[in-house]
Amino acid sequence: MIKKSFFLLILFFIYISMLFSENLLVLRGNPSQGCLLFGEISDKVERIFLDYKKVPSDKQKFIIGFDRDEKLNHIITIVLKNGKMYSTNFKINRSSYDIQRIDNIPKKYVQKPKNVKLVKRIKNEAKLLNNARNRIAENTKLYISKIVKPVKGGRITGAFGSQRIINDNPESPHNGLDIAAPTGTTISAMANGLVRLIGDYFYNGKFVLLDHGSGLNSIYIHMSKICVSKWDYVVTGDKIGEIGSSGRSTGAHLHWGINKEDKRINPQLLLKNSDKVFLRIRK
Repeated sequence: MIKKSFFLLILFFIYISMLFSENLLVLRGNPSQGCLLFGEISDKVERIFLDYKKVPSDKQKFIIGFDRDEKLNHIITIVLKNGKMYSTNFKINRSSYDIQRIDNIPKKYVQKPKNVKLVKRIKNEAKLLNNARNRIAENTKLYISKIVKPVKGGRITGAFGSQRIINDNPESPHNGLDIAAPTGTTISAMANGLVRLIGDYFYNGKFVLLDHGSGLNSIYIHMSKICVSKWDYVVTGDKIGEIGSSGRSTGAHLHWGINKEDKRINPQLLLKNSDKVFLRIRK
């Protein structure tokens, strides 16, 4: 009986101390490979580091992205304005992806373009897109608020992270979500952001690249029509284009891709992102 009372007393004091302790950092979401986590910091915090790399914040808010194949163990560190430092280790969950093996495919169906002019065009378009994403990575402002699915309805025909192995050669993993819908269906901005790039590329067809701040960007590929201009500011749900089958596409659909700097983010996880607190650092 005495031991039980002593144990309850300890729990009571722990509860009281937590009640009056101050949150220095709060991280929300479902931690797993391919996810995006949303964080808030106290005004006492000066800097944040994930795995010893500085994380930008804006108005005491920040985001952290984990790649499709991200390692599972991490450390987050905060430095207060008074010089004190707090660190904590955490672990994210492993994600599983569909792997499809296709054998005995004739080479002519899997070979990359060899036409000199076409190869040059493809390389130049890839460079322009990479340059735009590099500029986005330098933007420390954070525009993102709520996140919505860019197409109402539609049918998912390509999952994030899936990979084909053709004739024993692994292809690049699918770094987006394919949503099939009739040509002309409205495509909306998933969140607040700046239009950083639009174009009509060999692979992408007509597309829009949005900058959501803090290195987060989303891309909308294979459009039939683009409804925004470069440097436009859009808010969540604004129409930015219409579904089509432009570029290297076999039917009317939207390829929706999301990156946090060089981290590939799973759009489906983002739509399911929980407001549940995953991690706290208290004073």
